[in-house]
Amino acid sequence: MNILAYVESYPFDVANEGLFYCFRAFNELDWPREMRRDFFFDAPSSVPGPESRAITLAILAGIEEQEGKPLDEIDKETLNKYAVEIGDAGDILTDRLLLAHRTRLMFSRSAAWPR
Repeated sequence: MNILAYVESYPFDVANEGLFYCFRAFNELDWPREMRRDFFFDAPSSVPGPESRAITLAILAGIEEQEGKPLDEIDKETLNKYAVEIGDAGDILTDRLLLAHRTRLMFSRSAAWPR
């Protein structure tokens, strides 16, 4: 499964938020089912946008499909593998964002220099 493929076509903030909520979903799996909170809801001011929510649910469904079982039946080692992949996808998106920012800065500086 390629987590990056799920998020790379979205704006950074939407993709990053989707990845964040995947981690929150994994954290809720440590609790018994009846004690789990809605991982999308922390406070009224921190509800994800619809695109971020959709990305999160798509990634989690992809993991379940790949493993052939619900998230709460997947062993910790396998979930940790996906957590690393989610983190790697976030790192790649951050690196791309920084590179794009540096490129814009270099271009704007070179355009401002007299020739």
